[in-house]
Amino acid sequence: MKLFPLAFFVALFATTIAGADPTPTIHSGGFPMPVGPVAQMVTDIYNIIFIITAVIGAVVVLGVGICIWRFRASKNPKPAKFSHSTALEVTWTLIPALICLFLAYTSYKGIDYIRTMPEEGMTIEVIAYQFGWDFDYPDENISSPEPEAPHAALSSAKGVERYVKDMVVPVDTVVKLHVTAKDVIHAFYSPDLGIKIDAIPGRINYQWFMADKVGDYIGQCAELCGPAHGEMYFNIKVVSQSDYAAWVASQKS
Repeated sequence: MKLFPLAFFVALFATTIAGADPTPTIHSGGFPMPVGPVAQMVTDIYNIIFIITAVIGAVVVLGVGICIWRFRASKNPKPAKFSHSTALEVTWTLIPALICLFLAYTSYKGIDYIRTMPEEGMTIEVIAYQFGWDFDYPDENISSPEPEAPHAALSSAKGVERYVKDMVVPVDTVVKLHVTAKDVIHAFYSPDLGIKIDAIPGRINYQWFMADKVGDYIGQCAELCGPAHGEMYFNIKVVSQSDYAAWVASQKS
């Protein structure tokens, strides 16, 4: 019983880091299917932590249940004479300490991977304001245009039309984000791509991602920023390399 959790953690960790294909969160209430290496790293760490906490919870509940059943008053009318167990106290101190060290190491590796900006790739300047986003492409000297039509998925059947600006990026390309804000603190959050970074006035924060699948990935402000905070959406539109080149050409013209 003592060896089972440790062996389970080791097997889970080895399976997680060795898998080449994207894996979703191990339960239905977690993150969506990860898109790109940053989202994959976040999902892997989440899965590891979830399994560890689930096993700890199960072991504690099982242990308490066994103690309640085996040492109930009807079966053991005489109380125990001992007050502590040195071996038990060392065990339940050492195992949590090792688990915390393992989680700290795993989290540090993930944070270091996410926060280390690649040298290659394209740059997009993300500027947040109440209540919208500007996406500037300094390498191309263009900016994302204002949306011309309401977003089909976010606009409701009750006549609420939501106009959502697109950040257009090419697939399989490193995108380096320079994130700031004009007025109050915002947060740039895209769960599918594993992006979450604060946008702070007077400061530039950095994060990168690389989408490995073409598609539309909705994001929104994740920092309470005012009365229309809940309407502050954006869309990361991942297109093929040729479609991206055509979009850039159309914006320059």
